[in-house]
Amino acid sequence: GMSSAGLYESVVGVPANNAAEVSLAVATVWASLYTRRAVLSRRVAGVPQPAACMSVLIQELHVPELSFVLHTARPSDGNRGVLLAEVAPGQGETLASGARGTPWRFEVDKAARKIRTMAFANFSKALTAPPRGRTGLMSVDVDYSKQRLSTDESYRQQVVLQLSQAGSLIEEAFQGVPQDVEGGLVPVQGPGGKIESYLYVFQTRPQH
Repeated sequence: GMSSAGLYESVVGVPANNAAEVSLAVATVWASLYTRRAVLSRRVAGVPQPAACMSVLIQELHVPELSFVLHTARPSDGNRGVLLAEVAPGQGETLASGARGTPWRFEVDKAARKIRTMAFANFSKALTAPPRGRTGLMSVDVDYSKQRLSTDESYRQQVVLQLSQAGSLIEEAFQGVPQDVEGGLVPVQGPGGKIESYLYVFQTRPQH
């Protein structure tokens, strides 16, 4: 087998009420099955080209202020008692695209709920969703003086423990198998007009 994470195209910002644009986006994703990079990756992995097939997932686009990847067992040594969280501003592609920079990185002792801060984020640019009517991600400057995950220790502790709890619950739901979880903290207007961050999980898969 092979991992296809990040190998194929994604199209964001497509208006759901425009059938022609949805059809074009689906065709664009299908076509990415045959890019040079995809073909060579399958060849290296020993996957026969005729065996390559693809389904296209269409889902609602959320616009997180922070995106995260959780490894519910520490990748460096497989320690299941320690969760690793990596967090970046903007869409998850900021983390997945290989952009130059470092995410916020935390290790959490799941039993003791003890957090160790490994690194502070330093991406100069974040990828974010486009304005209505446009497709494709936009690159925007990041002002870390306005990023509470860097400036507010209490908020940082709250967010990281929330991520750790979510990771543990997901791992438990999959019979204790360590998980690689992707998601985001999405600002939502709550009662009285107050903006609150809701944690959304976009996908999870067994950790390798």
